[in-house]
Amino acid sequence: MPLDAEDIPDWRAKRREEILAAATTLFAGRDYADVQVDEVAKRAGVGKATLYRYFPSKEDLYLESLERALGGMEERLNAQPAPAATAISRLKTMVSALIDTLSEQLLTLKLMGGDQSDLADRTRRVLRRRSAQTAASLRQVLEDGVAAGEFRRIDTDITPLLIIGMVRGGIMLAGDRPREALERAVLDLVLTAATTPPATASHPVGSQT
Repeated sequence: MPLDAEDIPDWRAKRREEILAAATTLFAGRDYADVQVDEVAKRAGVGKATLYRYFPSKEDLYLESLERALGGMEERLNAQPAPAATAISRLKTMVSALIDTLSEQLLTLKLMGGDQSDLADRTRRVLRRRSAQTAASLRQVLEDGVAAGEFRRIDTDITPLLIIGMVRGGIMLAGDRPREALERAVLDLVLTAATTPPATASHPVGSQT
């Protein structure tokens, strides 16, 4: 008696995931040019010809692995918090997740040479598209913090974009500084701004004391 389609193990999807997992590990934090398709195939336990049946080119493999890594980051950002978790502790966890993932993915982008400019542009488009979901996750925790009185009334539309920009800019420009230093700096700026009431001027602008 033939098996129903739902009873047949989806080995193709499993193999594709194994190839993507291998590629994601190898591309993370390395020069794109240094990662060879043969190396990915060997790590995934498949032949090179088999890999190309799932991913027609190295560029396709890289971009899919980038999507996979960013999807994993979004899962971390949207994970159900512990019942007693504060908005501040949740924001700290989210910034850490952003830095963990983007420090790997943006370093690869940073190392791309001029002959990979088209791929670099495609990578930036993926990052921009994914930023909308990332910003939405950050917005939710900021709104929760405002509602709970942990944060003052900040602009919860623009602030998530500023956080993403700080993380990206820090990774691209911080050189060899440790990731912990970047995380401390971002959190120091964000939490100070979000929890400190704005100063009230004692005198009108232009008045004399």
